Amino acid sequence: MEHKVLEYRLSTGLLGRKRTLRLAPDYLEYENREPGQFTKISKSDIIDVKNEMSWILWYRFYVGCSFSIDIKTKENGIIKVKFTSYFGQNRTYIETYASIVDLMWQHYLNDIVNSYLQKFFTTYDIELRGVRLTGEGVYLSANDKAIVWREVALKEYEDYFAIYSQPDPLINKRILFNQWESDILFSLLQSLTQSNPGS
Repeated sequence: MEHKVLEYRLSTGLLGRKRTLRLAPDYLEYENREPGQFTKISKSDIIDVKNEMSWILWYRFYVGCSFSIDIKTKENGIIKVKFTSYFGQNRTYIETYASIVDLMWQHYLNDIVNSYLQKFFTTYDIELRGVRLTGEGVYLSANDKAIVWREVALKEYEDYFAIYSQPDPLINKRILFNQWESDILFSLLQSLTQSNPGS
């Protein structure tokens, strides 16, 4: 069965040319600086994705948006997909950015999270972004006691999420989303707090 390849033409700046990004379930391609030449990355080579959107400000006026999607790979290092929108393009590009991020979750990150879950239920010991997940609970730092699973809570904000103890919210840690492993950790914690592995 042939899977549909979705193609996006993304503006690299106010006067820059557009570069093509192609997303398929088993690979992605991004056009190099040389027109018509692409870097192709297989799904199996992708180990993480992080993304960020920020507003472009001229004097006191918001005139556009800057978008950044970084793909970390086993073989090719980090592939940076950057594009911008100005003035009337903003709404369309924000929708395009959301579509690309959603597709990358469906095609690539979802399976990465599932592989981490399998590893957790095999070893009951995983560490991401300085947070250790064990069968006992969550360690926010090497010196802390574990927050047992039934007391682990999450709260999501625009730029970060917080992991904290329900009985004592002063025991907490904030993790910025635009960092490697952040989205993976957040998704793992969402799954594990629902399944309560320590029960």
